[in-house]
Amino acid sequence: MVSHFDIPASRLIDALNRFAEQSGLQVVYDDRLVADREAPEVNGTMSAEQAMQMLLAGTDLVWQRLDDYSMVVHGPTSVGSSSRAERPLPQLPMLDTIVVLGQHGQAEKATPDVASSASFGLPKRLSETPRSVTILDRDTIDLFGVDAVEDMARIVPGTYTTTRFGIQGGIDVRNSAADTFFRGMKRLNLQGHAPSVLSAMDSIEIVRGPPSPIYGMSRIGGYSNMVPRSAHAANGAYLDKPQGAVQTGFGSYDEKMTSIGYGGPLDLAGHKSGYYLYSLLDNSNTYTEYVPLHSALGQASIAIDRFAGPMRLEAGVTYQRSRTAGAMIGRVTQELIDSDRYVRGTPLIDLDLDGSGSISYLEYQQASPARGTLAAGNQPLRQYWSWPRDANGKPLNVERFPTVAGIPESMHDYLDAHPEADPTGVLRAQPVGGVVPASGFVPIGMVLDPRSVGYDKLDLRRGASYERDLLARFLTLYADLIYDSDPAFTVKNQLFFDSMDQYKSSNQPFGDIQKPWVAEEKLTATRDIPGVPSWLRVNALGSINFRYTYSPSDICSGDFSNTRTDAMAPTWHDAPGGMTANTTFVNCVENSDIFNGGYPFTSVGLTKYSQLGIGTLFDVRLFGTTDLMVGGRWDGSEARNVEFASAYNLNAGTSASPGAPGVGSKASGWDDGTTWSISLSQELPYGLRPYLTLARASVILDSSTNRITNSVINKGHIGQSQLRELGLKASLFDERMLFSMAAYDQRRIGVTDADDASLGSAEVSSTITRGAEAELRWLSPRAMLSLYALRQTTVFSPNRGGPMMIDARALGFQDVVDPQTGAIVYPAEAFLYGGQALIVLPDNVAAYRRKQGSPSTQVGLNAAYSFSSGIGLTLGAQYLSSTYAGRLKRIALPSSLVVDAGLFWESGPLRIQLDISNALGERYFRGRNTDSYTDYPVTAMADRHMRTTMRFDF
Repeated sequence: MVSHFDIPASRLIDALNRFAEQSGLQVVYDDRLVADREAPEVNGTMSAEQAMQMLLAGTDLVWQRLDDYSMVVHGPTSVGSSSRAERPLPQLPMLDTIVVLGQHGQAEKATPDVASSASFGLPKRLSETPRSVTILDRDTIDLFGVDAVEDMARIVPGTYTTTRFGIQGGIDVRNSAADTFFRGMKRLNLQGHAPSVLSAMDSIEIVRGPPSPIYGMSRIGGYSNMVPRSAHAANGAYLDKPQGAVQTGFGSYDEKMTSIGYGGPLDLAGHKSGYYLYSLLDNSNTYTEYVPLHSALGQASIAIDRFAGPMRLEAGVTYQRSRTAGAMIGRVTQELIDSDRYVRGTPLIDLDLDGSGSISYLEYQQASPARGTLAAGNQPLRQYWSWPRDANGKPLNVERFPTVAGIPESMHDYLDAHPEADPTGVLRAQPVGGVVPASGFVPIGMVLDPRSVGYDKLDLRRGASYERDLLARFLTLYADLIYDSDPAFTVKNQLFFDSMDQYKSSNQPFGDIQKPWVAEEKLTATRDIPGVPSWLRVNALGSINFRYTYSPSDICSGDFSNTRTDAMAPTWHDAPGGMTANTTFVNCVENSDIFNGGYPFTSVGLTKYSQLGIGTLFDVRLFGTTDLMVGGRWDGSEARNVEFASAYNLNAGTSASPGAPGVGSKASGWDDGTTWSISLSQELPYGLRPYLTLARASVILDSSTNRITNSVINKGHIGQSQLRELGLKASLFDERMLFSMAAYDQRRIGVTDADDASLGSAEVSSTITRGAEAELRWLSPRAMLSLYALRQTTVFSPNRGGPMMIDARALGFQDVVDPQTGAIVYPAEAFLYGGQALIVLPDNVAAYRRKQGSPSTQVGLNAAYSFSSGIGLTLGAQYLSSTYAGRLKRIALPSSLVVDAGLFWESGPLRIQLDISNALGERYFRGRNTDSYTDYPVTAMADRHMRTTMRFDF
């Protein structure tokens, strides 16, 4: 078989890289043999053997075929056993001097400048890729214990995770929710019902900014591409005998984890094939008490050469079942963040009227009636307040809200009727007052009992804002037909299926049942354009895909009791999250019959939408040093949504006769959008490569539940995002060091109306993010070093307001003080901790334009060193600047410096590793990942904890 080679005169190590890329073969060599050698130019159409012979001309090196896919370069002696196929899977390629150049030139040696196709769909070295990209290979994942999103954020600039009731399921990139791809195919939105099991991946590619025209519609901030361990070709087809590994780990918080992987060759009816099997079982608890983490994952893959003519089949399945809970700190004040000072107290009145141990919908309506017609902002345990304004009608900043003496009318009336609840009489001596909600009345259920109120020191492991049961089952299937034996012309047909079966049962209350699935077919072809002048090289790529999403959901909204449970009550018990009969609400997943002690479904619906897209990309090299990438894409989508009448309308009637049957509605519509990108880069002396990327991308305006609302469909369900990025990359010191830096501006565009329907429902936020980042990675045979720094800010555009959670003190309630002693008898916060208080932020308030929750400055360091004795050390550190927990800037989370350390020992097939996370015991917090919840609640992150893992290769 012949190929077209265009390899300029260069260092031999560079020439071998290009040879592997252009021939599609693996090339195995010892980098000590090829160091400091030069290779001549090789240009023309010829066999791989002829090209290799020309490259090695004038040296004492020789080459030899290992099999149909591999060549080895060695000295004049015999080959020996340097083939990857004859060695066990390496634990630390960075400690190995053997180099394996795979198809498209991807180097598994001590170099961080590997090839990736995650950005543009074409394999390019990171130093040549005009985008900000970071790759975590299997050995980095193992070495630094990358199990969850929090671990990945310590290594990759621009990534971060806030928390969804403590569950780190999704990834934020550049301060925006990111998409997750699986082998280049977009998964469903991972809402956070289950943790992402990153330790099951062979590699993780993180791309900042929207995707190229090849991938289709995706989000603004960026995406991660997960490549499962079972999918790496070298673990299957290229092994000459079965091999595997078993690993077990245990650690703090009753962590218990076991995994096993096993793969080998197959001969199926004369077709050379390979397989790999992987399973993981995690049966652990977490830092927050009574929040388990039980997860089981299984993966299987197979690769069959010449399955259909010359095309190779790569197919696999991944199944994950996870059961956990979620918990956060509910009664958050600045004093709690600074010194653990916690406002104690239990609700004043008992809402569990029938003594069943939980509160039904009709019970809390009867026991804590709202005044007037029920609405979103007028419920027994949820009230809206209007935003205060100055004399000129200008909205005041929160810190300038006026304070109002007195206690709510409902509380005053209750204490007059039950004086035993106010033993000192100080509260009864207060006038009726306080800050009045828009409804004019604070229901009695929102008030805490004066007899139980006080201050305490919070145990940060108690998360009293508790979601009891989160169950998720994920199934992912893929079947790819690939033709790549001729690198000048490749074809890939990918068939992909992803499904979720998940529910949440929370007694806040909140409940949902979601069973979405997506199927996608994508055909991609690449072609090196022949017959062009010698100073020009053009590689063209074209792709067409069809995607169909089916997403039903049954939901009951609530979450109005995040602050109702007293985490330091003497009656506290871990199960479930300290909740008592008077703080436990029935939810729809348990019982949806309101006339039989239940809570109704408030949203029952189904969204179905299809996407058809076609895109093309040209990778042009001019004069061997200038690269131009130009691409475009068109996407069309038809969406249909129905809201069923079986949902119950909570915002109707009165507390005496609450709610009303739902009214069904539906919408359908067609929308389309275009995507384009232009990237220009220039190779300069000393390995420097500046680049500029300009791009616009279409984005589907679906929600975190993979649904699209009727209002969004009616106005158009495809949006647009924009990226402008200027950067510099450099591959230095014999490719041991990779340096990159970039300045960027990325935003959603085309949204000017603060009433745009997508702003309230789509997972794609309408923001502008500007920032700069720098990253350095260095590898040597025994050591690695990774450094990064990032500075960015994100603002809402348009600056849309809406209901925001707030506490009574911020609203303007005053402490009730004993007139004799001056001691606080009743803290201001206690007036509303029995329910949920929200204030309606007006549009375009400049003080609250900035998106909060993610630190604006991030600095990270990760290093490892291996001694000749087999002992090695790891060290990691991450600095995060202070940030406000939410948009109203009520709670300032302090900056943090979290240091991790590890010690490992390898001897033959055995590896033992000890990791200490947060070794210095830093006290730090994370905000919740939504803007409507603003500063409350937050998650306390884990204190110092340890893990020991043992791995045996066989």
